[in-house]
Parts: sequence; C-alpha cells; structure tokens
Amino acid sequence: MAAAFPPPASPHVYQRHRPETTALYEVVRDNLETLYGAIDDGALAVRIPKHARKELDAYLDCGLLCRGFARLRCEECGESRLVAFSCKGRGFCPSCMGRRMSATAVNLMERVLPQSGLRQWVLRVWSMKLRWTMRPSASRTRAKSR
Repeated sequence: MAAAFPPPASPHVYQRHRPETTALYEVVRDNLETLYGAIDDGALAVRIPKHARKELDAYLDCGLLCRGFARLRCEECGESRLVAFSCKGRGFCPSCMGRRMSATAVNLMERVLPQSGLRQWVLRVWSMKLRWTMRPSASRTRAKSR
C-alpha cells in the first residue's frame, strides 16, 4: 500500500523562512558568545574585525519576528501576513546572500548582458613555462591563441 504524502505547497503561497530552525543558526547562537569570550580572554590568538562581529550579530537577528517585522495586507482579499526584517548581510547570512545573488543575476540578464546568445570559453594552460611566456604581453597571447 502506498503511503499518502501531503500535496506539495503551491509556489504562490508565501512561507516564512525560519532561520532559528537551521543547524547553522543553532551553532552560531550557541557558540558565538563563547568564541567572543575566548578571544577577549586571550585563549584564542584570533582577532575578529568589527565588521565581521557586526555581521555575525546581525545574522542572529535576521528573519526573526521578535526582532522586527512589517505587516502586509492584501487590499483585494484582506489577508495579512507578517514579514520579518532581514539583516541584508553581505558575507555570512545564507538567506540574504541568496537574495542578493538572485537580484544580481536578474540585473545581469535584464540590463547588462545583450539579448544575444553568449558563450564562455576557458583556456587552461598546463605548462608553467608557457604560462609565464603568455603572461607579460596581451598582444602575444592573442597571437598564440589563433
């Protein structure tokens, strides 16, 4: 007898990202203060820059309703939802980095790259001697690649 699976969620239904349930969030939440304490006490000979500390602290607040949210309401049907604020981080938060990566890809495809077919070619030179020969002059490199 086949097991009954729930139907897949509709792609049009908003589901709030819950970062507090991810393994990364739990590891950072449980160990960040310990790391800061070990660095401050001199037990670890590591220095974390201020911007990195700020990024890690902001990650712990990202996507949590208790740290701030906006209430959005549909004027047609009257349904309302809470949308948590994000950290808009650039170096650590996987949710915000994914959003930024998607926005960059859309910008490239819609505004930057031409509407023609594109190809990417990669030339890998295995010989170190040949690499050094090709490196100094771009004109010589073009001549050798023809």
